[in-house]
Amino acid sequence: MDNAPFAEANRVIRRHFFSLIDALSALKSLVTLEGRQQDEHSLMAGVLDVLLQHQDLERCSIFSLRNGLLECSVGRDWQDLTSSALGEDTVRAGRSTLTFRVGEGLIGQAAETGEMQHCRNCSTDDRFKKKGSGGNTPASGSLICAPICTTEEVLGVVNVYHPEPDFFEIWHEHLINLFCDILARILENNRLMRNMEDAVRERTGQLENALQEAENLKSRYEQLSLVDELTNLHNRRFFFPEAEAVLARAARYGHPFSMLIIDIDHFKEVNDTFGHSVGDSVLRDIAAELKKAIREGDIIARFGGEEFVFALHNTPLNGAHLLAERVLESIRRLRWSGPAAAVRTTISIGISSLGERRSADNKSLLDELLRQADVALYFCKSHGRDQCANYIDVESQSDQVSLTEG
Repeated sequence: MDNAPFAEANRVIRRHFFSLIDALSALKSLVTLEGRQQDEHSLMAGVLDVLLQHQDLERCSIFSLRNGLLECSVGRDWQDLTSSALGEDTVRAGRSTLTFRVGEGLIGQAAETGEMQHCRNCSTDDRFKKKGSGGNTPASGSLICAPICTTEEVLGVVNVYHPEPDFFEIWHEHLINLFCDILARILENNRLMRNMEDAVRERTGQLENALQEAENLKSRYEQLSLVDELTNLHNRRFFFPEAEAVLARAARYGHPFSMLIIDIDHFKEVNDTFGHSVGDSVLRDIAAELKKAIREGDIIARFGGEEFVFALHNTPLNGAHLLAERVLESIRRLRWSGPAAAVRTTISIGISSLGERRSADNKSLLDELLRQADVALYFCKSHGRDQCANYIDVESQSDQVSLTEG
């Protein structure tokens, strides 16, 4: 009995069995690529490596479909696979700038029809010869072009090549079709994930920009709520908590502290005679001059209208008087252009000082010092303006007048 046919059948069965094992291994390796966070080019290179590792192939490539053109995104062969095993970076684009229109050649037909195109012998297949690639195509061998299809679109085409004609069998076709189905799902999910990441990044950037704009707006509103827009000095809202803090330190450590209230003389007449534009210029220029006079740590604010206030840390009464005199002189030198003549004005200054007083209620103490400086200011207004006076002297004169009248 001749055993040769049985031996041959056994070899064929063994070959098919091990081919099936390789095919299953390829599919398993392909599935493990899903979910990995990587760019699409690296993902496709990894997919082609899986094919080369588990199938007896010479070369494979992926053509991506973009704007009606199939472009070679990545190509791999055994040389690339060997280089990768040695730790060399071989992930690269296709070997050429080869492109196909949809419907052109085997690749284009696969994309157009959504069906696999099997070229059993590249040297005799008329389709292949008519749609060659300018010398880059093999002289002979087997080629399969399988579309990568989702339920909605064709993403591209996988090409697998073997140098032997009629190499691919029916089970190869089934394997490549299944391989492309899994690849389509992986690519689709990867694109969805990356699109989602891009959307999240864009949305996060928009949110960060919105938060920054809100923070800037908040800062702007806070600044506007604490700063007088015309003179760019702080306003009453800023003055009271800051001045109270400076006063509290002075009272606690026994440091001198003085206050000045400044009022522009006859300011209403300036507005009525020369107009509010000139009046605004007067306010801005006087505010700038007052700001020059203070030191770091002193507080200046516009109290409203034509009235300003100083809180002077570490400044005794005589120091406050000297500062007031300098301010009076600097304002006397200012001039503004009116419709018919130069405009000038003066100021009056009321002064108060902490002296030896101490109080557990610093707010009430601040209010008292403001009241005393206001009394001194009223004295200046009623005695000729363009001068300064302190509350102690004003009270002393009032007491003398009362004694004389009595």
